Amino acid sequence: MSSLSTESTPRERLDRAISVLGRVRMYWRGVAAMIAVGLSISLALALTTKRVWRSEATLLYRETIQTGRDPQSSAARAARLGPKLKDTLTARGTLAGVIEEFGLYPEKTARSMVEAVEEMKNHVGFRAQSSDTYVISFTHDGPHVAQQVAARLTQILIEDYRRASVGAATMTRDFLREELAEASAKVDEASRALATFLARNPQFQWGLNDSPYAPAPQPLGPPGAPAPASARIAPAQPARPVDPQLAALERQLARVEALLGAGRSPSAAPGQPLPHTVVEAQRARDAAAAAVASAEAALAEKLTTVTPLHPDAIAAKRRVEAAKGQLAAAESALGLVRAGLTEVPRDEARALTPPRRAALEAERSALHRQIAGLRARAGGGSAAAGGEARRAPRAPAGSAADGEAPRGSREPDERAEDRVIELETEWHRLRLDLERAREYLKTAQANERAANLSADAAEDKSETELDILDPAYLPSRPDRGRGRVLFAGAAVTFFFALGVAGARVLLNDTLYDGGDIHALGGPALLAAMPELPARPPLRERAIVSAYGPDPSSAPGYSDEPSSAPGHGDEPSSAPPHITEPPHTPPDPDADPPDLAPEDARSDDLDLDGADVLPGSSWSAPALACVGARPLSYAPSAAFGEPEVEILGADVDPEGCGVFELLRGAPAAALAALRVLRHRLDQRRGGEPLAVAVVSPGRAEGKTALATRLAMTLAEAERARVLLVEGHLARPRVAALLGLRLPARAGFSEQLRRRMAGQARPLGVVALGPSLSVLAEPSLEASYPEALHSVHFEAALRTLRRYYDYVVIDGPPILGTGDANVIEDASDGILLVARASVTRASSLTRAAEQIGERRILGVVLNDVAPRPVARKRIEVEAPAT
Repeated sequence: MSSLSTESTPRERLDRAISVLGRVRMYWRGVAAMIAVGLSISLALALTTKRVWRSEATLLYRETIQTGRDPQSSAARAARLGPKLKDTLTARGTLAGVIEEFGLYPEKTARSMVEAVEEMKNHVGFRAQSSDTYVISFTHDGPHVAQQVAARLTQILIEDYRRASVGAATMTRDFLREELAEASAKVDEASRALATFLARNPQFQWGLNDSPYAPAPQPLGPPGAPAPASARIAPAQPARPVDPQLAALERQLARVEALLGAGRSPSAAPGQPLPHTVVEAQRARDAAAAAVASAEAALAEKLTTVTPLHPDAIAAKRRVEAAKGQLAAAESALGLVRAGLTEVPRDEARALTPPRRAALEAERSALHRQIAGLRARAGGGSAAAGGEARRAPRAPAGSAADGEAPRGSREPDERAEDRVIELETEWHRLRLDLERAREYLKTAQANERAANLSADAAEDKSETELDILDPAYLPSRPDRGRGRVLFAGAAVTFFFALGVAGARVLLNDTLYDGGDIHALGGPALLAAMPELPARPPLRERAIVSAYGPDPSSAPGYSDEPSSAPGHGDEPSSAPPHITEPPHTPPDPDADPPDLAPEDARSDDLDLDGADVLPGSSWSAPALACVGARPLSYAPSAAFGEPEVEILGADVDPEGCGVFELLRGAPAAALAALRVLRHRLDQRRGGEPLAVAVVSPGRAEGKTALATRLAMTLAEAERARVLLVEGHLARPRVAALLGLRLPARAGFSEQLRRRMAGQARPLGVVALGPSLSVLAEPSLEASYPEALHSVHFEAALRTLRRYYDYVVIDGPPILGTGDANVIEDASDGILLVARASVTRASSLTRAAEQIGERRILGVVLNDVAPRPVARKRIEVEAPAT
């Protein structure tokens, strides 16, 4: 079918759409029949339909107490509630109870309750009108029953919802109460475990820095600033008199211990400067001790989350060891400063050999004994014992630093460190469990409180409820009556009929106008012939012979025209369009024909050139009557005769002859023919042109178009035109023109004589000053197979030399190969398509069969102002 995509402008597309839609009118009979049938069915249904009444009730969902348990909004909860309410309403048990209560559908109930329930589902309606309102409806053929059932369904839905709400709220409250009791038990258990730990380890307490192993807060301020008063260890003791000998012995002891421990750390390396004062050395030692405590605390915290083999734990241990090394170096430096040294003696440190070390240790032991003796004498045995006790542990420390301590001395320290780590880990775990239990308890208490509120509100019908906003009403107008059924049926019928007609238009590939030709994308449209009014067929006429009765004055032919027709014994002059060609001797065996015009008949006219040419003269009156135009003949090289001769003329004293076909034609038809003539003139370019007029099938008006085209080409004697019958299987040219030709004047008969070896000139009949015809005398050619002989193409080549245009009325293309013979013998092909008859597929297949080599274009014939549906006929009407 045609498409709108071939048009270019919006205006053209709109016109094309209107044109296509207008084709619906072609099927108005079918549309009217469908509408009539549909209206009849709708009317019958309306008369048999019972009235149906609908009653509706509106429910309002509201939430009066906001418990905060549901994170969704009220609108979201109402939207989620809608499907649940619908399922509850359409439950089989609910509907079965209503059916039994009101006695609905007794016939189906008697068969099966399931059928009655399914029937009632079709009449029960439920929809969400807004975010918090729902509409329940019921339809029935009784208005009071519809109202009562709708009210009952509303009441059942409210009761079920309230019952479900109370049950759900109660179950939630009981569950949360159990959860609260479990949370309380967990808090008690965590508190008891923590209290047990505190009782076993009193060094821990609840509060800031409650761990006894946590590092003490460091003093703020830059290095060298005096420590705050809170950082001081103890208040100053009362000054006692100092023994000079004891002080000297203590300084000497400090010097010996410093020399023994000078190589234990980098800070005590030989030649390295020491702090200037004891205060600075003491501050450095305190900072190193704080760093050790901080590193140990970090290690303990890390071991609470990872194992000792974790890289983070190993790194923390290394930091602890480094801090302890710094602490040892700081203590050594403090001892050296107290001994009055500003740096480690190089010579003493370098000469610290084993014998030297043994001597220093012996000296240190002697100094300890001397100091102890002086203190014992000065302050008593208790003081000396205390001093000895204070001093005694320092020797093992120094020896351990030098690597001389026993190997097992480090094991108690490691066990103590592991014990501290275990205590810290257990302490943090117990505290974390208690905190988690308390948080869970708070959440459970909040949920239990909300559940109690919800349950109480549900029991009191005050939290969320469904209220009747609009009760079920008594309907006053039927919801579906006879008028609605009739209107709905009429609307459906109308649209269905138009849809069917539109589908037929879209699926129909018949060509109706030029837009359909353009939409095919094939051969171009040359002209569109409008539909011509019907006219009676032309009156049948016999042709007048071109030969006179007196053959004595015909030694040859003359080019000069005669001034008047010859009669009686005066020899008649040659016709004005015949030259004087050589001729052959007469045949003595042939009978002289009777060529009188008044006695000419199709059975008496002998067209054998051997009989008539040498012994007959031309009938000038017959040719002058039609105003014949001169032809310039070239004699045959083989026979010395003209190749074309005029056998007779169409003389019609009562009319215009064949030109009656153009009389009374609309101006649009004449314009289309002249446009087509203009296009052929452009194609001819001053050279003879043989044009074949063919069509895809039969009854498409190609014969009428070929005839009118030949007349238009010969209009005003602008060109010499010959109309040739090319459809030898079904010849129609002579019948259309109203000519009664002799039997042996037919085109196929002349070709047959040539095939038999009788070379004679081709005889044509003059129809006007510059128009001739070569046709068949009857509706059946005497020898149709002559179309496929080589003499057919030779004859067309001969005719092309004597005429400007040779218009061939060709055969149909589809179903036969005759059109391909015409294609080879012609210079161009005109495809004729009849509007409202020819299909696009037929035209496409015809163009494919012929090929694009010689197709000049398409001529659309019989284009009606409005699309009409025509029936294809098998035989073309002679008058068309």
